[in-house]
Amino acid sequence: MTDELTTGIASALTEAAPDGWAKISLTVSATVLAYDYATEIRLADGRSGDIDLPAAVRGGFRELRTRMYEPGRGTWFSAKLVLTSGAAPEFTFNFDEDPNWWPPLHPTTFTRDLEAFPRNEEHVPQWLRDLVAQGVQLEQERETPA
Repeated sequence: MTDELTTGIASALTEAAPDGWAKISLTVSATVLAYDYATEIRLADGRSGDIDLPAAVRGGFRELRTRMYEPGRGTWFSAKLVLTSGAAPEFTFNFDEDPNWWPPLHPTTFTRDLEAFPRNEEHVPQWLRDLVAQGVQLEQERETPA
């Protein structure tokens, strides 16, 4: 189910890579309302390279996050794809650790994310619990007339 999607993401990133690339690292931080894509490219001669991230990669990660949702457990908050020339793509997914957005996202962003991808209580990490509580409080304050 996701193998076809991860293969497509890796292929699209490889096709967009600059000539002479040796290694590409792409880190994706995600919520239902915001995505951040950070790339690091090393060329075979040791220099850094640039890449224009294809829409197929961006859209692929958005679809992958939805497909990887597990009822009660949630979905990932960050993912990393490492491409090394001549090697198989390496994907890793973070379901529980704070992705440390910078600048920080508004707490209600995480409230919306938890609504879109519900988790059972035991699968809500403390950092997420704290942000959701802040988001709920801010929404209540906004709705309460002064």
